[in-house]
Amino acid sequence: MKFVEQILDKHTMYQILTVVLGTYVAGAMALSMFGAIRYSLLDLGLSLVVMLVTALISHYLLLRFTHAPANVWSSVITALILFLIFTPTSAVSGLLALAAVAALAIVSKYVVRYRNVHLFNPVALAAVLAGLFGLGYASWWVGSLYLAPLVIIGGLVVAYKIRRLPMVLVGVAASVVMVGVFSLLRGSFGLDVFYNLLLTSPLWFFMTIMVTEPLSTPAGRTMQIFYGGFIGLLSQIPFALGPVFNSPELALLIANALVWPLSLRGRLTLTLKTVSDVALNTKEYIFKPSFPVGFKAGQYLEWALPHSSPDGRGSRRYFTIASSPLTQNLRLVIRRSEPGSTYKHALAEMKRGDVLHAAQLAGDFVLPEHMNESKYVFVAGGIGVTPFVSMIEDCLLKKQHLDAHLLYCNNELDDIAYADLFDQARSIGLTRTHVLRTPPAEWPGESGYLTPESVRRLVPDVRERKIYLSGPPGMVGAYETLFRQLGVPKQNIKTDYFPGLA
Repeated sequence: MKFVEQILDKHTMYQILTVVLGTYVAGAMALSMFGAIRYSLLDLGLSLVVMLVTALISHYLLLRFTHAPANVWSSVITALILFLIFTPTSAVSGLLALAAVAALAIVSKYVVRYRNVHLFNPVALAAVLAGLFGLGYASWWVGSLYLAPLVIIGGLVVAYKIRRLPMVLVGVAASVVMVGVFSLLRGSFGLDVFYNLLLTSPLWFFMTIMVTEPLSTPAGRTMQIFYGGFIGLLSQIPFALGPVFNSPELALLIANALVWPLSLRGRLTLTLKTVSDVALNTKEYIFKPSFPVGFKAGQYLEWALPHSSPDGRGSRRYFTIASSPLTQNLRLVIRRSEPGSTYKHALAEMKRGDVLHAAQLAGDFVLPEHMNESKYVFVAGGIGVTPFVSMIEDCLLKKQHLDAHLLYCNNELDDIAYADLFDQARSIGLTRTHVLRTPPAEWPGESGYLTPESVRRLVPDVRERKIYLSGPPGMVGAYETLFRQLGVPKQNIKTDYFPGLA
């Protein structure tokens, strides 16, 4: 699975999602040629073109008038999803209705928003409004037996890429439970009920493509699991709100409304205040946010920096917030190596007063609520030290005791960042050991790599501690194995999420 992660992490979420949806579309057209689905190639082709063209025109018109931060691939994805859930047609009246639905979805992105972020999933909102306005109802035709293998595999790839797989699986399981309960009450319980739900309904498409939309899901795995389970249950309960009957899209809108107070509630505009060097090829950027950000030490944001001629990974990256939640400003720490990405080149050219945008607060690499009930080992590899900088600074500001041993691994002495902060944190209980692969002469710290013997010597009670690992994926995987060999239970080892190589 690590190999799959490395492949997926080299591409943006937009790229993966566009390819997956494009595969669904191509599969549907191939099936149409063999008569395996009821829609003709003409129906499919005309509907696809009309929705894509309408979405793109609406996107550029609204972008011109609102000047809101936007990504054209987001609108392309919206059009592809709408195409897969609204009935394809070649009739002029039907095509006009599809165009109206596509325009409605894009308009909702720019109008039904708060602090430059849409409040509801645009596709779900457009589908509900389309029914109210008489434009048509979402048929969810993508839920078919012949498309099921593509939809399940592609959807799981998307969920795995954006680390929403537990949320998806819990949502699917919740749907199965609810359908089972209602079938029992109706006296129609049987295997065919679950066969239809899992293979001929849009459940997998709904849970993997729509429910996982990052901007409308809560931060943190626990809340995401509750979110997925709630939607899975609600989407299978028959009820009506006035003239609107329950449907997957309505269930998703209700969940969006309930989870909104728990989200970042807007897209941040971050104004650069200072830039400074904190280690070799490592810079610290201090940004003033456009509104206060409530986050937990160790969480991350998606940082968007539009620039000319971006490389294949685009203009968005996930990085840890390397500052305490108690500080007004946000700290971003970047290590640059040659040749480096176009994103990092653009970041290096930023000057005081320049801005970038951030959204999608997430991450479970945080200390537990009752942190003093445990002891810890923090293992950082290179720039993977940033979540620990946030945690340690937060404990210092709170004057909160922290029984932790930081094992900070770098290539050479000049790579060490925030040494003064870690020295200062001795006053609250932190112990730190530097580990250098190529140390200078007469180096008093550890050399090479961590080994079972060196860890036992440095942290004799390692089995009694919770282990936090953050760094390059290869290092994290190797040291996770090392601590398991030392007898640390798997549930006591926590690893940081690297959504993509920068």
